[in-house]
Amino acid sequence: MRHAFLGDIHGNLEGLRAVLSDIGTQAIDTVLCLGDIVGYGANPAECVEAIRSAGYDTVAGNHDIAAAGQLSLAQFNEYARAAIIWTREHLSQDDKDWLANLSLVKHLQGFSIVHSSLDHPEEFNYVDSVLEAAACFARMQNPICVVGHSHIPLVFIEDDPKSLPRYTLELAQPIPVEGRMIVNPGSAGQPRDEDPRASYCIYDTENEQITFRRVSYDIAAAASKMRAAGLPELLAFRLEIGR
Repeated sequence: MRHAFLGDIHGNLEGLRAVLSDIGTQAIDTVLCLGDIVGYGANPAECVEAIRSAGYDTVAGNHDIAAAGQLSLAQFNEYARAAIIWTREHLSQDDKDWLANLSLVKHLQGFSIVHSSLDHPEEFNYVDSVLEAAACFARMQNPICVVGHSHIPLVFIEDDPKSLPRYTLELAQPIPVEGRMIVNPGSAGQPRDEDPRASYCIYDTENEQITFRRVSYDIAAAASKMRAAGLPELLAFRLEIGR
């Protein structure tokens, strides 16, 4: 089986379409979404429709729940808050209800998916250090957990549960599956690793490897729509520089 994982779309329809188009060339069996379909970008309804209508296994991100009115805006910075308020005004009640009813975690055959961490997923902590990764590993039911939230592609590997996990950001070549792993495919719609191209990953269960893919798309068009919509300038600028 070949599973594709994408997440942190953040209302970026251009990024999402480019990733889905690339997935269509990769002989993928299943597509899974790690949440934060909305927030930041100018096409939240269209992105929800694309994911929802396809029937992908999907978990909720903090921006999704906040846009649905189920999470306090106090924990977001001023730019994210402004984008969530704007997003709420551009989603139907049906869209909001669908987002509000997404699960925080899904345990599937051989892997689990969660937006943030398996360790108190409702708190939306970032798995961006070996200590946070160790806490997530302690809650794992499957050998692989795929997460989002940080917008930075990386892999944590646990060789020995008595030791801290190691990690790698060297993802140009396929990563062999070994030990237990936490995988972050990066962001399809708001990359933050200084590479503005959309990012996702593929888990090939037959070859036992994980491949990260970067996809070029019309960043200028996505940023232009954000500015035209009156969304915070900083968010459009970050999209352009990938930070």
